[in-house]
Amino acid sequence: MAAKTPDSIVIENVGSLTLRVCTFSTSDIDNGDTYTSGLEGVVGYWVQQTDDAGDTQFGIAVTEASGVFTFQTDEANKTGILFILSRD
Repeated sequence: MAAKTPDSIVIENVGSLTLRVCTFSTSDIDNGDTYTSGLEGVVGYWVQQTDDAGDTQFGIAVTEASGVFTFQTDEANKTGILFILSRD
């Protein structure tokens, strides 16, 4: 388990919410890795795998608690995009 930092973050307004698109393209996400966003008021989040798109045995998921996102993967060294909706 390691702390990860996105390679880029794009911020968009979505009505009364803010959408952050956090791209992890070189961070090699492994099972149990975390991203500490520092965000309060997270109302939704999801992750999209960006490598091995045809690999049906691979999955990437994420959970959130107090602005800390924890990744779950079936394999090591994955890349993906984390989408975060928040009120701020």
